[in-house]
Amino acid sequence: MYDIQYQIPLADLSKIRLPHYQIPLDTSSPLFTEELVNVRDYGLAFSSWHAMDNGQNSPYCKRIKGSRKDGWLRKTFAEKLARANAVLSSFGVELFILDAYRSIECQRGLWAYYWDRAHAARPDASEEELRQQTLGYLRDPRNFDPRDARSFPIHSTGSSIDVVLRDRKSGKWLNMGSDFEEYSDVSATDYFERQLLTGAIDDRDERLWNRRLLHWALFAEDMTNDPIFYWHHDWGNQIWIKVKNAVYGSAPDMAWYGYKGPPEWEPEA
Repeated sequence: MYDIQYQIPLADLSKIRLPHYQIPLDTSSPLFTEELVNVRDYGLAFSSWHAMDNGQNSPYCKRIKGSRKDGWLRKTFAEKLARANAVLSSFGVELFILDAYRSIECQRGLWAYYWDRAHAARPDASEEELRQQTLGYLRDPRNFDPRDARSFPIHSTGSSIDVVLRDRKSGKWLNMGSDFEEYSDVSATDYFERQLLTGAIDDRDERLWNRRLLHWALFAEDMTNDPIFYWHHDWGNQIWIKVKNAVYGSAPDMAWYGYKGPPEWEPEA
C-alpha cells in the first residue's frame, strides 16, 4: 500500500471499445511534426517485448519481424514520462517500457502472428472470420496510408506506450495482477477496484495498489490509460481523446499526434 489518495476510475468498456479512427488531427499544431527521441536519453528503462529473441516474450516466444530494440517517443511525451518516473523514484520503483514507437513493419509482423494463430485454431474459418479475430488484438495494417488518420496504428504515432512497474534496485517486476499482454478480464485496469467493491479482495492487496500507483503517476502528467489493458497509456493521440471523453467527460476536439515515420536505426547496445 502506497501513501497516495487515489482510486482508478471505473470504466464503461462499451464506450472504450468504440472506434477512435474518426477523430481528426490538428495538423496546424506545432506538436504535429514534433520529433521522435530515444527514451534512453530521458532516463527511461526500455526493453522491446517484440524484439526479444530469448523465447521469454509470451505469447510470441520469438522476435517479431519488423521489431527493433531501440525505443522512441515524441519529445514532449518522453519529457512527461521522465517527470512521472522521477516521482515514482520516491516509492523505490520505476517505469519499465515494453513497447513505444512501433513501425508499420512490426505491426505487420504482429498481424501475421495473430492471423496465423487464429488460422491454426480454426483452419476452416473464412478470411473475414480470421480478420475479425485478429482485430481483437491489434489494428489491421494492410490498408495503411500515412495520409489517412483512419488507417494508422496508434503506436505508430510515437505517443503510446505499454508499460509496467519494476523495483529500481532489483529490476524485478511488480505484481500487476496479470501477465503483460494477457488478453483477459483480469487485465482490465479497474479489475481489482471492482474486486474491492465486491469484497473479493481487501484494501491492502498489492495488485490493486501497484495498478493505482502506475495510473496515478501517469495521470498526473495528463496521460490516459486504455482501460481494457492496465499497461497501455497515451497522450495527445486519438485514443487519448477517446478515453478522456469516455472516462472523464471532456477532451480537445482534435489530436495532435498522427503517424510518424520511423527514426534512423541506431546500433544495438
